[in-house]
Formats: sequence, C-alpha cells, structure tokens
Amino acid sequence: MKLQQYQRAIDESNIVSKTDINGIITFVNDEFCKISGYLRDELIGQSHNIVRHPDVPAKYFKRLWETILNKKIYKGLIKNRTKDGKAVYLNTTIIPILDNNNEIEEFVAICYDITEMIELNERLMRAQNDLRKTKKLVELNRELEERVAIEVAKNEEQSKLMFHKAA
Repeated sequence: MKLQQYQRAIDESNIVSKTDINGIITFVNDEFCKISGYLRDELIGQSHNIVRHPDVPAKYFKRLWETILNKKIYKGLIKNRTKDGKAVYLNTTIIPILDNNNEIEEFVAICYDITEMIELNERLMRAQNDLRKTKKLVELNRELEERVAIEVAKNEEQSKLMFHKAA
C-alpha cells in the first residue's frame, strides 16, 4: 500500500517515462503527455527520440546511454522538443531497473521542468550583455565629448590668435 502511495507521489509531482532496454517508450504519465504535447497513444511504442531536440549533439546522448547501460544512474539537464517544436528543458534522472539476474530490464526517467528557469537565465544574460554594450557606448560618448571639447578649445585659441594677428 505504501509503495503505491510513493509511486503516486512521484507520478503526480514529476514527469515520468519508462522505456525498454532499446529506448522504446513503454509508459508515460500525464505530466509527460502534458509537457510534450503528445497523446499517450502517440508515445507508447515509439523511440524516446521522438522528443529529442535536434540541437542536442549526438555525443551527449552517447554518454547518457553509456552511463545507463553500465547500470549507473544518469543525472543531468536534457533539452527536449514538444510535438509543436517548442524547446523544453528537463532536470532528468534515469535509473536502470534490474531483474533478479542483475540484468537491465527497463529504464525509468523521472524529470521536472526547468524551462522557465533556463529561459529566465537566458534573458538575464542577454540583458547583462546589453548593459555592458550600453556602458561601453556611454564611455565612448564621454570620450568623444571630451575630444570635441578639446578640439573646440584649440579652434577657439587659433581663432583668437588669427584675430590678434589680423588686428
């Protein structure tokens, strides 16, 4: 009974999927469907690559697969793509589930959505970059004003000298 309650707690608060040893989806919870934009029937039996974002290099997934096929837990950030093409970022833990012979039976992925945090961080970094550019422009403008003031003073001095020579 408690095990079912633990399972429900995880299922209700996280994005959960299960795959067979080849990465074919065998289970997704409602949260997975909600974030991916796919119906459960569209996902079950498909390769988990259905949600793979094309921006993510193949070497990243090679390391991921090496980790879980070595019966180790993988933890990391994964960028996925929704059915309509939107990027989503998931803090992900993938756990190999072993049978009685210590062989991999399946994989369980438990994720939570950190897309909003990643996007906010990107906006902050752009704003910081814009602020640096603005600061440089202000400094350049100040330097230019100083140079103009110096040149104006020189021209005024030359004008006075020419006026005295003409007089």
